[in-house]
Amino acid sequence: MSRFELDDTIAAIATPAGEGGIAVIRVSGPGVFDAVDPFFISHENKKLRDRSANTIHWGKFTDPSGLAVDQVLVSIFKAPQSYTGQDVIEISCHGGLAVTRKILGVLLEKGVRHAEPGEFTRRAFLAGKIDLTQAEAVLDLIRAKSDRSLEIAACQLSGSLSRAFKELKEKILRLLAHMEAYLDFPEEDLEVDVKAGMQKQFTEILEKIRSLLSGFERNARLREGIVVALAGKPNVGKSSIFNALLERDRAIVSELPHTTRDHLEEPLEIGGVYLRLRDTAGLISTPEHPLDKIGMDRTLETLQESYLILDVIDGSAPLDETDKHVLSQVPENKKKVILVNKSDLPLRIKMVELKAFAGKQPLIRLSAKTREGFKELEESITRLLERGAGSEGEQITRLRHQKALEATLDALLRAESSFRKKTSFEFITPDLHVALGSVKELIGEVYSEDLLDVIFSEFCIGK
Repeated sequence: MSRFELDDTIAAIATPAGEGGIAVIRVSGPGVFDAVDPFFISHENKKLRDRSANTIHWGKFTDPSGLAVDQVLVSIFKAPQSYTGQDVIEISCHGGLAVTRKILGVLLEKGVRHAEPGEFTRRAFLAGKIDLTQAEAVLDLIRAKSDRSLEIAACQLSGSLSRAFKELKEKILRLLAHMEAYLDFPEEDLEVDVKAGMQKQFTEILEKIRSLLSGFERNARLREGIVVALAGKPNVGKSSIFNALLERDRAIVSELPHTTRDHLEEPLEIGGVYLRLRDTAGLISTPEHPLDKIGMDRTLETLQESYLILDVIDGSAPLDETDKHVLSQVPENKKKVILVNKSDLPLRIKMVELKAFAGKQPLIRLSAKTREGFKELEESITRLLERGAGSEGEQITRLRHQKALEATLDALLRAESSFRKKTSFEFITPDLHVALGSVKELIGEVYSEDLLDVIFSEFCIGK
């Protein structure tokens, strides 16, 4: 995002491009009334700047020649009680490309500047309406693809994660203040209870940081989508299960082996969680064709990337060495479910052998043809995804959060190590200042223009 001043007036279409019932053009800045008033005509013939804040008015929007463009509703929000902290006008018009572009064009000709991506939210942050963590939650809320990711984003937008970071900042600040007080008023030796109190503060802070960091990978997956892969030897019905879960024919299904050469990925929601379901090429111990080898290499890459693997075997055929080879290729640290497909046909695998093959992994018999067992499969996936889930209120989901907390943790560990060695406080407090600075960066109390450019460049124009 280019450098710009905050005392100009900006405008942008805030709704998605295309045709719709309504569209919204958002205008923010000190000159909103000068920009909109000349083109808005109501029955009362009263200027918008003379109307009360937080009111909506019906009228028509005209072009500079006085020709009506559309009938509109104009919402008025006056500083500082608005999203950006500035005067804001939102023009709701009919949702067509021509009408929205026309209204925006009239405003731009009047001298209003077209907003940069995320500039409205950036102004909200700079006005102190939200902190940096909440600003990121706005984007997560817009991009949420499941109930679970929506819950996390909504909690963060309400300030739950911000409160956790601020509490962390206060704890570090309190510990730092105690040490600096002893530097200002040195004693020959600290009392035992004072030392114990400081050690307790260190312990509480470190436990809190580790708790926040422990859920990062899971929470990031919830935001970005959890990769779930179907694996198995050729012709066990992976693509049929893939289509059945999606409830549409996405993958080509054929009786010929190696029909699937590369993985296919489609979004799917199960149990309120956004999944990235992948169908993969069949695995065999010795590929017969170079394309088979390429397809299997990509399958192995997908297995490494996946959080959950659905290992499919054909229940209508005896268990063989290829089935065992497939299972051996699945990384041991991955969550797995064994799917015995084609339950509509006679089972030709002995149950004892089947249970030994599955081990402690969930075992489900199903049929991609009749959809028998699919409810059980979805329930099993939901249980596996819910294990270890924490409260939505204090979940970090972004790499920026992780890196800042890791920097805080490293600085605090250095400080605690020095404290245990009875090092003079003047050599401990610099590390505490580093930890405090990292937490302030999390909230946005300390920031650089480059950091804001990176964060808000991810936003859509109009937000």
